Amino acid sequence: MYSLYSKLIKTSSIGTRYMAVFTQILNPISGQNEWAAKDDTYDYYQEVANAGFGDMLHDWERNQKYYQALKKTIAHMHSLGKKAHVLDIGTGTGILSMMAVSSGADSVTACEAFLPMANCAEQILEANGMKDKIKLIKKRSTEIEIGVDMPRKANLLVTEVLDTELIGEGAIGIYNHAHAHLLTDDVICIPSKAVCFAQVVSSHLAAQWNSMKILANLDGDVLLRPPKEISECKGEANLHDVQLSQLPLETFRPITQPLEIFQFDFNKKEPRASERHCNMEAKASSVGSTDLVFYWWEIALDLEGEIRLSCAPFWAHPHLKEMAASEYPAKPLSNVIPWRDHWMQAIYYVPKPLNLQKDDTFTLLCNHDEYSLWFDVSIGTNELNKKVPRHQCSCRMHLTYSRSRIGQMNESIRNKRYMKCLEEKINESSNVLVLGDSCLLGLASVKLGAKSVICYEPQQYSREFLKGIAKNNQLENVKIAQKLGDITDDELQAVNFIFAEPYFLTSILPWDNFYFGTLLMQLKDKFHKFEEMPISPLGAKIYCVPLEFLDLHKIRSPVKECEGFDLRLFDEMVQKSISVAQAKVEAQPLWEYPGKALAKEQVILQVDFKKFDQMQSLKGSIPIEYTSSCNGIALWVDWLLDSTGNPKSIVSSGPTEPIEVGKHVKWNMFVRQGVHLMSQTQQVVNGKSEVSWEVEFKPGKGLIDFNFIVK
Repeated sequence: MYSLYSKLIKTSSIGTRYMAVFTQILNPISGQNEWAAKDDTYDYYQEVANAGFGDMLHDWERNQKYYQALKKTIAHMHSLGKKAHVLDIGTGTGILSMMAVSSGADSVTACEAFLPMANCAEQILEANGMKDKIKLIKKRSTEIEIGVDMPRKANLLVTEVLDTELIGEGAIGIYNHAHAHLLTDDVICIPSKAVCFAQVVSSHLAAQWNSMKILANLDGDVLLRPPKEISECKGEANLHDVQLSQLPLETFRPITQPLEIFQFDFNKKEPRASERHCNMEAKASSVGSTDLVFYWWEIALDLEGEIRLSCAPFWAHPHLKEMAASEYPAKPLSNVIPWRDHWMQAIYYVPKPLNLQKDDTFTLLCNHDEYSLWFDVSIGTNELNKKVPRHQCSCRMHLTYSRSRIGQMNESIRNKRYMKCLEEKINESSNVLVLGDSCLLGLASVKLGAKSVICYEPQQYSREFLKGIAKNNQLENVKIAQKLGDITDDELQAVNFIFAEPYFLTSILPWDNFYFGTLLMQLKDKFHKFEEMPISPLGAKIYCVPLEFLDLHKIRSPVKECEGFDLRLFDEMVQKSISVAQAKVEAQPLWEYPGKALAKEQVILQVDFKKFDQMQSLKGSIPIEYTSSCNGIALWVDWLLDSTGNPKSIVSSGPTEPIEVGKHVKWNMFVRQGVHLMSQTQQVVNGKSEVSWEVEFKPGKGLIDFNFIVK
């Protein structure tokens, strides 16, 4: 995205003058860079809308335990005759500072570097009668000076600068600086300690997110093998953050129990090491491959370790039994532990997995630097003191494609349906044009007997990826074109089959891949009798279904109050920002976020790719069939590979099983669906409520606009 300031001045109703910002955005459906005029406050709204503070404030366990630790610690300090001078680093809305005041702190200083949030916190403190009780510093903690910004060092630090990886937001450096410059020698920190856990697992399903598998035809004959540079690549060390509790238990096998790997003592004055390794001997508890490491952490909020908060998935959570007793069966067992999206769990992919038998001994190699972790394994125990450098992708596949796209390329059911279509269409006279990025299936047409294949690949790394596959598999009569203009008129005239998955690197939402239709419209005059040209897919349908999400809606829902503190000003700021800068529909991996269907799915738009340039304006309604609460609408695309209507000729980005009203939907795990989240949850009644919808489709402008109203 690029922004240029124009000379256009706007005047608001209250007389404030704003300079307009022309923002350049790539439209994924039209493929065009478009300029849009935005107020110069647009970036502000976008930052606020995407900040994710609301999710943390909906985390009741986090809030209650921080409050509990503050009350306990401040009371203990007072019992010893000490005053409690509190520093709150990264205060956000000011919630922890207000908790400290209510817990009896003698002074409270809060700092917040994100200026929109700092300004909001200032108003929230005033609304809660605490503006004069909390000193707010609008800068980073590393910029604070004692005697200038703070009158004295603090002897109680409360902060939440943790992320899924624990240290990814710079916690090590923040704590080290605070201890060196801002905190007394006898300081107490909340939280005081953290423990990190790792579990080695075998998972054929999850491993698909990290590697390219062999592509075979319907008879099992190998069509494409990954080249050596891919099969030998160690992949990226970056975490894959997921809601591990939603990963079906049958899709992975533990190779070890959860192992304690690193401890972080936030309370000690000595600097925390920015780099460490922890290698440990492990014994395989079952047969399997060391594909992955599951990772999470637990914090002790008080010095004694009595108030603890765990980010473990449900099956490893230390308090599962107590939580299940109060929540199950009202919620699925996988959702009885507190939900949070700001602290998830992580998957790390092992560079070179080992195939182990039960009771085999191996070494788990754990490493961290100032901001991240990485893992490896080795046979035996002779490398217990070995420090392993952070591995990096050398084949570019992991750098070019998302985890979901890599998994998609390996998805067997999807590939079989495309392969069925190709085997029916391809013969020795086929001249195939493939439109889409990294389309291995189209490339495989050569091995199915096609006379020639032309792949349109505008993205450099994706183009090099396909060239490497073609070379490794000795594919002949293949042309990989960077631009449509690189395909000659004679070559286009010879084309007698057009194929796409479709997938484009610029796509975020499922229907962004309608760019396939845009490309067809650009090329149709080049073909003789385009209307008779065999293409696949022929068309697509966008479906929607109203849902009651268990938790996902909280990322957009108003907080109102948190632990007795009024946060409505925060809600107003966020809702305004969302209305200005947030799309009506966003992409989410819905398999991670359980939602109950309130009705059967409904088609709200169908496109014929040979007539893609036709505008459509549609409306309808979905009768509610299950009395409950509606807080979101899920949307997805079904790709129609041929005209038969056979379910095996449809590739869906939506549910993997038929939707049953009143039950949780099971979603495709290798693509993100679209979701419209409502700012307010609404009660709906079977037979009396409905969701009305409108869709505006303007293919020339690359526009698909949705509107939903619950009645």
